[in-house]
Amino acid sequence: MPPRATTLVDPRFPAELRRLRQARGLSLRQLAAVVSHGKSLLHQLEAGQTKPTVDVAVRLDDALQANGALAALVVETPRGDDRLAYVTAHRGRVDRATVDALAGLLAGYRRLEDAIGAAAITQPVRDHFDTVTSLLRDAPDGVRHRMVDLAGQWAQFAGWLSLAQGQERAATAWNARALQWAEEAGNGDLVATVLSFQGYQAECRHELPTMIRLSQEARRDQSVNAALRAYCAGQEARGLAMAGAEATAVTDRLSEASDLSAQAAEEPLSPWGYWYTPSFFAIQQGSVLRHLGATDSRANDRAVELLTAGVAGVNEEAGNAEWHGHNLIHLAVAQAQAGDTVASRETLAAADSIAVATASHDLARKVTEAVRLLRLSATP
Repeated sequence: MPPRATTLVDPRFPAELRRLRQARGLSLRQLAAVVSHGKSLLHQLEAGQTKPTVDVAVRLDDALQANGALAALVVETPRGDDRLAYVTAHRGRVDRATVDALAGLLAGYRRLEDAIGAAAITQPVRDHFDTVTSLLRDAPDGVRHRMVDLAGQWAQFAGWLSLAQGQERAATAWNARALQWAEEAGNGDLVATVLSFQGYQAECRHELPTMIRLSQEARRDQSVNAALRAYCAGQEARGLAMAGAEATAVTDRLSEASDLSAQAAEEPLSPWGYWYTPSFFAIQQGSVLRHLGATDSRANDRAVELLTAGVAGVNEEAGNAEWHGHNLIHLAVAQAQAGDTVASRETLAAADSIAVATASHDLARKVTEAVRLLRLSATP
């Protein structure tokens, strides 16, 4: 059977519950009376010793007049529909409706990761992936191609979740599976996506020639979505800047990325590329220019401008995602290079808060590296 839906709790819930209760001037006993739950349960919730149900979170949200902010920190994993449960019990009856149900489930997990981070959803995603591969083995010829394509998408997302948590070996294995299935399905966009993520892995390992090569390879196919090719060109530009290439080589790639991102505005985005927005591309270009900004004040001024605008444009749902924390680090570095150490400390503190809230060891490590590089305190 498919894994049952489980409740996922954002790590920020205990502290936020305590903060809201104290702000309302309520004791644990008083709040317990309002929501018709025991004082001991509320104590355990604030201590992080017990996970709230969705219903309890909604009641507390109402009692504390949080306008949905507290309730939003407790969600159920996305559910497959009845069709998915049926075909899991009847392996030979995988059909288009099954594929659509699994695609919808994956889309739900992607959005959920933006809101509460990778750590909370990794195991449910892997459990559902086992269902996907099981159904793939039994898929009839008429739908096997679509199932292979979908399996590649699930593996790519699992790879991203591993990478977001600094699990390098797991990310490598997931990306290898995703690439194999993407190639079998003939999905050029997914192939390019996996190659670009492998390039990002190389960046995390500071293997810049590999990062540049994979970024080039990922955008070689001109039929690939323009937004994805824009991302790859920008990633190549960042690799060149980090490697100390001539500024003209870097700006040439940035110009290409800018042209492609403008073209992308006229094309529909893939389900695994919905984040390629104008704000995203502003942040990416700013992240490149901040590397040039170490020796070019005009490039750094432009980096601060782009990164500030891009960070401000990130939607509220994704404002606490791990990847947004990495964006903040780029901004903090550019601010420090511009001499604004107060703003830099505040930005790093915001990134560190995301690392704590999402239990992201990888982001926490990079915040620490930035603090050491800039010789700043992580708090204002």
